[in-house]
Amino acid sequence: MVFQHYVWYVAALPEQVDRQLRRRVILNEPVLLYRTEAGGIVGIKDRCPHRFAPLSRGKLHGDVVECGYHGLRFDGTGRCVLNPHHSANHPKNRVLSFPIKERYGFVWIWMGDPELANTDDIPDLSYMEAPGIRNVYGYMKGDYRYDILIDNLLDLTHADYLHVGSFSGGAAGGRSETKTFEKGNDVFVVLNQWDAAPAPTIAHLGGKVDQRFVIHWHPGQVITFEHKAAPAGQPLLDGRGFCFAHVATPETDGTTHYFMSIGRDANEDPETDKQAMIGMSAVIRTEDGPMLDAIDEEMGGKDLMAMRPVILPGDAGGLLVRSVMQRLIRAESRNPDSDTSPS
Repeated sequence: MVFQHYVWYVAALPEQVDRQLRRRVILNEPVLLYRTEAGGIVGIKDRCPHRFAPLSRGKLHGDVVECGYHGLRFDGTGRCVLNPHHSANHPKNRVLSFPIKERYGFVWIWMGDPELANTDDIPDLSYMEAPGIRNVYGYMKGDYRYDILIDNLLDLTHADYLHVGSFSGGAAGGRSETKTFEKGNDVFVVLNQWDAAPAPTIAHLGGKVDQRFVIHWHPGQVITFEHKAAPAGQPLLDGRGFCFAHVATPETDGTTHYFMSIGRDANEDPETDKQAMIGMSAVIRTEDGPMLDAIDEEMGGKDLMAMRPVILPGDAGGLLVRSVMQRLIRAESRNPDSDTSPS
């Protein structure tokens, strides 16, 4: 699978990175993550250039990593600062360093040329920092391709069948309208529903509701959701509404790091936040997960369009994302400065 490299990906949650040496594979590349004594985060390639031992099997000396195989030491920039077997260091005796930035409750990593990393290109999730909002975060490992997960997240019509009683009140009755469009390199899916059966979480609004979902996909596989609902026939409430995010960072050709967040009113009980994330994670693990595993197995690593699928209206967002991704990857391949080969 070909990945886009010149984009910011979510590498971890802040609490997943500490003074222990943590290995995390991203875009098939092994990355070593750890915090410095001052609290910053280092991201370097988790492979010693000598015999390719994972540096995560070594140990820290201050902010310097010692390889557990032959004792070479590397600082946070990837430079070898000690070779106990030779007084001089060969220029190749270094490891790749990845730009890292903590923002919006995530740890972001840039997998392309470090010289081209610009933190202004991190997706704008500033809603997470809005006054009165408190966020709760979750993580799980997906044993399926990231694009299968992205298709699932962009197509809300599956909820009326896979998530009845959890995320959906069912498909019976009502009418809906979906608009899908591109703005820059971002994709938007706007779903309006009228006279819909309410999900259990909004059952207090009555037997029928009007609701709107605004889904925003960013390159780097970051998707934000905004949901507004009201009793059928009444105006949707002003303001942002209920917001959450899902992130599908590719680990390998067939596995995915799945991050999520829920933004809630900071005046509400924090225990409610915790239970909301537990509930969301449980539904994803027990309802989406088995289905995505089964789809991944059936596809056997083949490209979706090469399998000539039947196309339904709910597929529009996923298909548009595929088109944008192909364009961005082609642009990278044409750029002589964007060499994404492993080093």
